[in-house]
Parts: sequence; structure tokens; C-alpha cells
Amino acid sequence: MFLTNNEVVRLTGRHRRTQQKQVLEALGIVYIENGIDELVISTVHVERVLSDITHHGIETGPNFNALRKVS
Repeated sequence: MFLTNNEVVRLTGRHRRTQQKQVLEALGIVYIENGIDELVISTVHVERVLSDITHHGIETGPNFNALRKVS
């Protein structure tokens, strides 16, 4: 239903809440903060976002076409 604190750390690679929020926002993952300063994140939402990233084939390597256009 919701990610555990350990899962949030694993997803973001960060332990501090402010840094976790920055990573989540960059990934387009929606979260809320509960009354005890925890991030509440739906597992279904995370699965959809990560699945969407996978299906759109986001490349993490260099864009050689962009380099060719510049030179």
C-alpha cells in the first residue's frame, strides 16, 4: 500500500527527508507528509511511474546526435 521508510531510502538513495523530496519530485513521484514528518508514498503510484520510465526507454548514455549537431 505505502512504501516503508527503508524503501524510500532505497528508491531515493538518500536518508534526509529534504533530499528524498528532491529526488521524488525529480522523478515525478507524488508524496504527502503525515503528521509525524514521514513521507507517505503509494506503492502503486511508484510502480506506474517506474513502469512508464521503463516503457519510454529513457536513455542514460551520451546523446551523440546532439554532439554532432554542435560540431
